[in-house]
Amino acid sequence: MNKHLKKIFIALGLCLIVVFISGIFYQSGGLRNLDQKLSHSLYQEREITDEIVIVAIDNLTLGTKENGGLDQISNWPYDYYAETIDHINSGSPAVIMMDILFAEETSFIPHDSIVELAQANLTTNDFIMEVLKHLESPNPFDVNFIKALQESKALYLAKLVIGDPIYHEDTIEFPMESVPADIFADAADTGYINVQADDNRMVYKIPKNFTVDGESEDHIDIKIIESYLDKEIENIPTEESYMLINYAQKSLSYPMYSFVDIYNGAIDSSIFEDKIVLIGATAAITQDFFFTPIDEETPMSGVEIHANAIQTILDQEFLEYQDGLAFVALVSVIVLISVFAFLYLPIWGGLLILVAEIALFPFYAQWRFDNGVIINLIWPVFAIVASYLLVMAYRNFTEFREKRQLRNAFAHYVSPELVNQITASGEDLELGGERRIMTTLFLDIENFTGLSEKLEPHEVVKAINIYFDAFAKEIMAHGGTVDKFEGDAIMALFGAPLKSEDHALKACQTAMAIRSRISSLNEQTGHELNVRVGIATGECIVGNMGSVDRFDYTAMGDTVNTASRLEGGNKFYGTRILVNAGTMEGAHESIFFRRIDRVRLKGKAEAIDIYEVMGANEAVSEEGKLLVNEWHSALEYYRNQDWLAVEERLLKILEKMPGDGPATTYLKRVQAFKLKPPTTWDGTWTFKSK
Repeated sequence: MNKHLKKIFIALGLCLIVVFISGIFYQSGGLRNLDQKLSHSLYQEREITDEIVIVAIDNLTLGTKENGGLDQISNWPYDYYAETIDHINSGSPAVIMMDILFAEETSFIPHDSIVELAQANLTTNDFIMEVLKHLESPNPFDVNFIKALQESKALYLAKLVIGDPIYHEDTIEFPMESVPADIFADAADTGYINVQADDNRMVYKIPKNFTVDGESEDHIDIKIIESYLDKEIENIPTEESYMLINYAQKSLSYPMYSFVDIYNGAIDSSIFEDKIVLIGATAAITQDFFFTPIDEETPMSGVEIHANAIQTILDQEFLEYQDGLAFVALVSVIVLISVFAFLYLPIWGGLLILVAEIALFPFYAQWRFDNGVIINLIWPVFAIVASYLLVMAYRNFTEFREKRQLRNAFAHYVSPELVNQITASGEDLELGGERRIMTTLFLDIENFTGLSEKLEPHEVVKAINIYFDAFAKEIMAHGGTVDKFEGDAIMALFGAPLKSEDHALKACQTAMAIRSRISSLNEQTGHELNVRVGIATGECIVGNMGSVDRFDYTAMGDTVNTASRLEGGNKFYGTRILVNAGTMEGAHESIFFRRIDRVRLKGKAEAIDIYEVMGANEAVSEEGKLLVNEWHSALEYYRNQDWLAVEERLLKILEKMPGDGPATTYLKRVQAFKLKPPTTWDGTWTFKSK
């Protein structure tokens, strides 16, 4: 299977593993409480509607009469409510809801009423009759309350469901209920005011629909909105028959007026015009308080929770939890992106993606929340981290291990920079072998064999290590690969294992750098040695070669053999660096060459042109370039078999460059041709030996 295709299948397999594990954790409800707590940060305050007004039974209202209050609520005659409702109704509200359970009729005479009767100078009989009236049903105070209820445009009294719920698809069934006394229930509408609080008194939701004794009806907050808008609300999303409350503000944010001030007529009733008026307790003593996700520190009164639930419906700012299918889709997308990024990017790149995904995920979660969906905050992040760890584990056991092997394999033969490139871009490395245009360099230490016969073995090793260490460093510094050491010779590759466009130039620069190091190395070792270099550029087969258990990264082919022959050819021509035409063509813009000969190497049928490296273009003097031109002119006479003209020019060249190897070689060759001209001639010299 193609390597890249295999990698894609592995990535998809890793994705499936992470998605499956994440889905299992999500479905099992793992860390649900923590996830819900984390989701509190998503609740953002928004503008409070001006359509809701709260009449608060606050601390002032429940204060003593001496302090301007109405005393404890348990001592109130229902007449207090009647007076307050009348004041509110005078302002023409749209809907009134009383978050108070009037479960019993009045069956007592308030202390204040007894005092008033005693001060009325009634006869004993009349006093007894008045007392009996307050003990009858309906109580005079209740009559006033009933009248206020009946005269209200739309007023809802609270009732409660009691007992353990039974959940159905669209409703919640309760075994019992606590309702207002019949005389009050008959005078007004009613609705269930239950909210759903967890063990920490945290309220996230209200039941949308209740079923008691087979009769179903909506929550009081829904009834209020339907009455206010004069239409049925049908598009309320639910979570297991509950409506989630999208809290608009923290506690004490809605317009709020003290009950006692309204009772006393101290508030202009016009503030209630066309409003939803909620009457409920906000005093601490009533203990009608719950915590909310928008503010975990300060509890919110029950009547304010109703206000937030009503505004949720009014604003159509509904919330729902992400369903299982959407969770799988989200995690699949996240994991797919993550796995491929972690698998294909460098380590630092994958780490940046990991940090970026984790950092950006809360913003995505907030965006989804603002659009009505509460997504899971734990398991998608788990999926990101799990993807990273799983991919890194896979890469450690496969790709990183291969890179470590490559690094170990090449560390002694190429520069650290090239090792990093090789391990960072393994795709460029065809370890099975490939054909490639590249440059091969052969280097041999001249006369080292004779020297080694005069030295002790340890001295031989010490000397050759000094030379080889310097030569190898130059090869690696110029982007080459030290392929092998053979006795007193080195084979180096340029353009492999990583491809390059300037491999011919790099090889020539390496050869010149090595030549420039010889004098200092000879001073260091105390020996007088020199080097010969052969360089050839052309097509090679490069890759891992050897047995199953032992192999080396090397090159083979005609180009390699040519480089080796050229290294030996230096002895014949008295040169130091010989190259083939491919190398000359690849480096001539920077390197100055002179043409040496057209030769047919031993074992080769095809003749090739060979050149000598003279130096960098800018380093060769004008005089030197003119001399090379004279040399090239002599070669033309040579090819035309004008031996006298060739001899004359070669002698002039030797006057200017005494001891020049190629000129000396050609002079001997021409003198021999003068005595015995060749029978066949094409200007090519054939080597009989390597």
